[in-house]
Amino acid sequence: MEWIRRAFRSEIHESHVGIALILCLLVMAAMSIALLWQAQIIANQRDAIRWLEQLKLGN
Repeated sequence: MEWIRRAFRSEIHESHVGIALILCLLVMAAMSIALLWQAQIIANQRDAIRWLEQLKLGN
């Protein structure tokens, strides 16, 4: 528990804030790309389900 107190007691430097912001930006970019990729997969699955329903029902 002492290391937690020491970690929060230390001063934050400008360079650390910049690194944290860059890291957050990269993580958010990766999550956005993953979200778009998943949306495309879901759209393809929806099309496949519709095709199978039409095949089964004969419409």
